Amino acid sequence: MSPQSTTAHRTEFSPERMAKFHEYAEEYPNKRSALMMVLRLAEEEFGSITDEAMEIVAGLCNVSVAHVQGMVTFYTHFKRPFHGKHRFMVCATLMCALEKNTDAALDQIKARLGIAPGQRTHDGLFSCEKVECLADCDKPPVVQCDNEHFCSMKGAVLDQYLDKLLKEEGKSAAEYKAKSPVDMDPRVPTLPAHYNFPGETETGARKTENKDPYLKAGEGALTTNVPGPLATPFTVPVADGVNAKGAPSNNRPGHDSAGNFSNPASNGKHGAKHG
Repeated sequence: MSPQSTTAHRTEFSPERMAKFHEYAEEYPNKRSALMMVLRLAEEEFGSITDEAMEIVAGLCNVSVAHVQGMVTFYTHFKRPFHGKHRFMVCATLMCALEKNTDAALDQIKARLGIAPGQRTHDGLFSCEKVECLADCDKPPVVQCDNEHFCSMKGAVLDQYLDKLLKEEGKSAAEYKAKSPVDMDPRVPTLPAHYNFPGETETGARKTENKDPYLKAGEGALTTNVPGPLATPFTVPVADGVNAKGAPSNNRPGHDSAGNFSNPASNGKHGAKHG
């Protein structure tokens, strides 16, 4: 979850981006189809795909927040709050990894910024990740940063680019050598805090008409109950089906202590035996 903001909770984009959204709504067959493009608007508006942004996008595209979250977590190119302002994505698949091209780029990034893959600088300005193929296999290593795509990005070219970003941010490489990086946590454990889809509690689920996402946990009438644990041969010892005298318990068919089968439903006190 992203940290709570002290600013008012927003429910729509700025007028400029709302105008762009309406252009998409006219261009695509339905609002749902424009979801990925609207998520790009959210990135521009918030700097990353925050919980607040996902709620706005869900409302604009007429889908659930869960659907938006599924899209954001499936496509790794969307920028999330745990990423740095400048997000380095270094291709680590075979063609870039050959001849240690990937390692060379990662070593240079670490030398300047003090971060390894999966880490962010302490000030949140830079982060680094290994990613899958970036589709320029003949020009390794391939690196993306700030929506820019770079080929053969190592050596002097990468150093110059890193120095340019540091200068733009008023930072120095020495500053990052003195500070420990932060490990990024890319997991998204829950939906935004006030959502309670689909109204589940520990004892059951709400009625369909009561699945108001703004209800607090435990509110609303329940129509289903959580069943108890299922007894199976893997969870219940075989001996539980036989009482101490070797006859089946609970009037169920079983085997006695001698290995003979008996069925209480058949003729005889203990049922027929098969030797």
